Amino acid sequence: MRIAYAAFVTGNYSECLKNYEEVLEKDPNNETAIYYCYLSNINLNKINSAGYYASKLSPSTRSILQIKKIKPLSVQLETAHKSMSDATRGNATYYRIGAEVQSGFRMYVSCSRAWYNQLISEPAFKAVRDSQHINIDQKEWYGRIAFSATERISLIGAFHYLFTPFNNFVYHNKVLLTGIKYHSPYADFQLTGNFANLADSSFNQYDVSVTTYPSGNLKFYTLSRISYGTDFTFSQTAGFGLSSNVWLEGNVTAGTYRKLIENDALYVYNDIDTKKLKTGATLYFLLFKKLTATINYTWDRKLKIFTSNNSFNQHSFNCSLSWKF
Repeated sequence: MRIAYAAFVTGNYSECLKNYEEVLEKDPNNETAIYYCYLSNINLNKINSAGYYASKLSPSTRSILQIKKIKPLSVQLETAHKSMSDATRGNATYYRIGAEVQSGFRMYVSCSRAWYNQLISEPAFKAVRDSQHINIDQKEWYGRIAFSATERISLIGAFHYLFTPFNNFVYHNKVLLTGIKYHSPYADFQLTGNFANLADSSFNQYDVSVTTYPSGNLKFYTLSRISYGTDFTFSQTAGFGLSSNVWLEGNVTAGTYRKLIENDALYVYNDIDTKKLKTGATLYFLLFKKLTATINYTWDRKLKIFTSNNSFNQHSFNCSLSWKF
């Protein structure tokens, strides 16, 4: 108990969690251990595990701490602008609004509505009417459910629908995700399967990802992911706490692909061109106690369809605001 509390005071929440979990193995109803396991998971941004421990607190403790079973968690606004170095690929815009609610101590539901627009030209598409001016005015709907089965295991399900007009063609793209996540004090492991129909073709993608907290907090963390769809891709992210309210992330995705599903199917890439490399950086600013701003830059190296050496660059600038209740 003393070692665990000392770890919490010094900001090593993983070590705190590890030691209080050992306490709970011998004394499952220890209210202090349950409470600090809840707080440690909150500080590690492990919302699902935190909810499990909240469900184990006594009603009187939850009342004193104002921990509610059902409540709104956050709302998000996101916008992105993508510019291309190839004149046949017009600039693209993306907008998203989203919300997340806690529908029970162990159940979390999030939903999003998004819009994507881009004007491209590809004369090689003979079947497409007016292929010199293809207006992609895509509309998207997304929903995700996460359930904490135990303090260590979370079950994840998500569905993403994308309505994609392509001049005289209209595609009803769908992605169904199922996954399981295993939480431990210093690392989380996730397995997911994405089962999709994109542009009237079936596409399956399987992911293995590992998130680590070497310092026991969010001052330094990593996320590694291997994805297998048509091809293998490897993604690596590293995050650093620059101060008490600013974080910096760097990321790179290696491998060639035209289709890629990321972030529990929230982002679906279904490109006519082939991506050869993606890298970027993200800054997170805690502006107020409940308001976080995000600024992201991503660079993509892409190979134009039906060519072997006609590569071009894509520059993406993304901004978002998230209000946590």
